[in-house]
Amino acid sequence: MSLFPSSFFLQPGKALRWLQHGLFWLVLLGLRFYLTSISFNVYNGFPTINIFLLNTSNIVAIVLFYYILVYYLWPKYLANHHYVKGLLLLLVLLVVYTIFDAIAEKLLISSCVTCTARLAQAQPAYFQLIQTNLSNIVLVRLVTFGSPFFLFLTLTIPISIKTALNAYRSNMKSITLAKEKLELELNFLRAQLNPHFLFNSMNNIYGLIIKGKAEQSANLVSRLSELLRYMLYESEADTMPLSKEVKLMTDYIELEKVRLNFTRVTFNLPTILPNIHIAPLLFIPLIENAFKFTPDESGAFIDILITIRPGAIDFKIENTADPDGSGDVPGGIGLSNMKKRLELYYPGRYRYETSNKENNYLVNLSLNYEKDQLHDR
Repeated sequence: MSLFPSSFFLQPGKALRWLQHGLFWLVLLGLRFYLTSISFNVYNGFPTINIFLLNTSNIVAIVLFYYILVYYLWPKYLANHHYVKGLLLLLVLLVVYTIFDAIAEKLLISSCVTCTARLAQAQPAYFQLIQTNLSNIVLVRLVTFGSPFFLFLTLTIPISIKTALNAYRSNMKSITLAKEKLELELNFLRAQLNPHFLFNSMNNIYGLIIKGKAEQSANLVSRLSELLRYMLYESEADTMPLSKEVKLMTDYIELEKVRLNFTRVTFNLPTILPNIHIAPLLFIPLIENAFKFTPDESGAFIDILITIRPGAIDFKIENTADPDGSGDVPGGIGLSNMKKRLELYYPGRYRYETSNKENNYLVNLSLNYEKDQLHDR
């Protein structure tokens, strides 16, 4: 379980974004204060409160520089290729930052007797610089690249984090859009399949009623009702129990068999099905394809086999292929959708193979399920 919900990074609200930014700058201030207190620098020997105030004033200057750069200069000028104006404004912003930082440091050190005494003793050169006028301090820091270099090193942290988060959010949005697109395609598949399948099934049931086969027609109506309910409503989840998928396939096969006169259809599966969850409606396009392209003639067959191995499900379907048709329809929305959903739900964990020999079309699909897809009964 993750420490933060995905919305903390992906889609934070305004208040949460303020909290994120505030926490970051507080952490950076704490780190700066700690490092300044334990390392050798010009502030050595200063009272703790003055070290804290000096670091705080510097962080405030950096914060102002960062937000003006990231939320104003960059999107308005640099990102829009107005480089000359953008760089000039960036230079002005750098000068303003240096002036602000120099004023704050000069005032805080000058107001502290202990600080000036310690600085004069331990860092006489820096003490002399602080005692000069403001314009000289700013010029020295800019000419020696002290302020720009320090600012660059400090801003590398928040800019890198922002860039990484933006890339992460963009990637997650792309994945979400891809999943939504596949769900739309699946919904379109349902909308396309159901009327066609419903039309044929109702015709078959009507024929049985005309022939006086009330019991068989009632059984098929019940199967059709359960099948449509499952396909339209229950299968909207990411995964469904294998037992329900098998029930769906059984109902589908029984409804399709009614219109066949000569084709032999077999559906073999384990006696006991483990409580495995798989992506819904993955096998139906393969079964639909087999019934669609198997000629109803003497000797024709459709054999469907499901086997369970440790960590894997094997689905095999073999049928007589119409020599005048095509056993594999790469452009068909059903098979195309199935392949995309395999990539989405089983990336690197499936094997899909087809062969067409001597008018026999064979499909082998193996799914490697993870431990979290095996549920206790």
